[in-house]
Amino acid sequence: MWTGLLLLVTLAAGEPLEDARESFAAGRYAAAEQQALQAPPSGASLYLAGLARFRLGRPEEALAALDAAGRAPDAPEPDAWNFNRGACLYALGRFAEAEEAFARVREGAPLARVAWINAGFAAFDAGAPERAAQWAERASAGASTEEALQVEELRALLAPAVNEGDEAYRQGLASFDAGRFDEARAHFLRAAERQPDSGRARLMAGASAWRLGLRSAAREDLTAALALTLTPVDRATAHQYLDLLSHGLRASGPGLWASASVGPGFDSNVLQVGVAARDVSGANADVVTASAFAEAGVGLTARFRLSDRLFAALSYGGSQRAYAVSSVRDYSLQLHRATASAEWEAARRVRVGLLAGGDIFFTGLEDFRGLQASVNANAWLAWDETEHTRTRLDLGVAGKDGIGEEFAYLTGPRLDATLSQEWHLGPANLTAWYRYRQDRIGTLEQSFTSDGSVLLSQTYVIPFGFTGHAVGASGRWQPRPWLTASLDADVEWRRYLDDNALRVVTAGGDSETWNVRRRHDTRFVLIPSVSARLSGHLRLTARYELLVNRSNIDMRLTDDDPAACEGAEHLCHAYDATNGNYEKHGVMLQLEAAW
Repeated sequence: MWTGLLLLVTLAAGEPLEDARESFAAGRYAAAEQQALQAPPSGASLYLAGLARFRLGRPEEALAALDAAGRAPDAPEPDAWNFNRGACLYALGRFAEAEEAFARVREGAPLARVAWINAGFAAFDAGAPERAAQWAERASAGASTEEALQVEELRALLAPAVNEGDEAYRQGLASFDAGRFDEARAHFLRAAERQPDSGRARLMAGASAWRLGLRSAAREDLTAALALTLTPVDRATAHQYLDLLSHGLRASGPGLWASASVGPGFDSNVLQVGVAARDVSGANADVVTASAFAEAGVGLTARFRLSDRLFAALSYGGSQRAYAVSSVRDYSLQLHRATASAEWEAARRVRVGLLAGGDIFFTGLEDFRGLQASVNANAWLAWDETEHTRTRLDLGVAGKDGIGEEFAYLTGPRLDATLSQEWHLGPANLTAWYRYRQDRIGTLEQSFTSDGSVLLSQTYVIPFGFTGHAVGASGRWQPRPWLTASLDADVEWRRYLDDNALRVVTAGGDSETWNVRRRHDTRFVLIPSVSARLSGHLRLTARYELLVNRSNIDMRLTDDDPAACEGAEHLCHAYDATNGNYEKHGVMLQLEAAW
């Protein structure tokens, strides 16, 4: 009997059942049953009582409650109801009826593919292997990684044993099906000893090790299985298990993924954006810099297994952020990004990768226009020291082009070098990193005519190129299969490549350069987020972003020498081009659908 049957809970909220629902969610099934039966009779109360009874190991009584719930005027949603009836019938050994119940789950329902897999197990136990094979075939198309593994477990029961007389392999299948994976692994290893050429026995030993959390042993068994004789289905199964044990591009396995997201947000300082700081003349008190926004995005990713050791991926992502406040709508951003990457397992635990891609940014809504385009290339070397740690070195180069004369100052190359260390700690992982960046984009010259009798014109010289050293850490914690929390933090020290200055033309016609100062900034970024999976395809994410920038260029700073403004060099913060000390707060709620 397969022990992986799922019991899905789909209950409508209702005050009389609230205590029962809370007890069920907390695992107090006996209390949940009593509270459900004490509530006013309804389909929901009978349904909840049936689910609680099943969890208490009383499938016959559970089935009676579910059948009564199905006859109620407010009968439960039919797909989950049929699924759970099938679970009860299976537990009672009524396999043909269980198969029929699972078969009634409608195609397109979130649990349809799992129901088909369960129908296959029920058909097998009912003595109908042909029907079981048909269910396995139906469930395999479009299956997720976990579903595909369950399909292959069903197929393993249907396939012939290593040989007809090998009792060890048959015992291994029985133990695996019952969830006794340590016992199953011992049987499969014994079968492999008796049949050294049997790739299937070694494959199932690796599958058992994976279920036990023995990652190194699983990897060795699965790698050994691929060197032996396997059917195409078994070879695909071995690859799927190895994908789950891998890092990098291979970790998600081959396939095609699509996503779409949408959500509202709020930005406290729109004039500081991701591509370039466009608040180049200082924030005007009359200009609103905070705004709500709406953001939407789409993504496509295709991953390929080119060989046992070479993997590739193609991806596209696009997003549009539109600000609500009219004075900052011109800062709305649209991004398109495409990449192609490949990763090669050069040696045991060593991966080498290459990526090529391009970005293009647009700005504005009514005055929609190009902002910046870039092409980039990255290479990386990763060493997976253990099953729980890995070290990676990334090198990147990009060529940027500011689109049009307005954004010509955003043109130039960028170089990056990043060294990171990652630790996997059960449901959590932690990454620490250091990055060196050299961004050699250009200089903006912003001129305006003066009204005074001393100066005829002023031109701010504002370089944007810099070198930066940054350190950071990111953590991810998954306390529940459906819930993920993350935290990213980093500090960057930037030193700009050229001097800020103010060029003036005096009333006498003389040209002078004032307030020559080399800019240096310190930037702190903090991004916590929480993400909850609402269904097999929907995920809701809440994110907060904090950026704190501290700079020696700021019109609001006080000069040590009040007379400096009138000195020969006019080295005075009143002549700075911008307010470099600022904070930026952002919050966003995002609903994402993925397939």
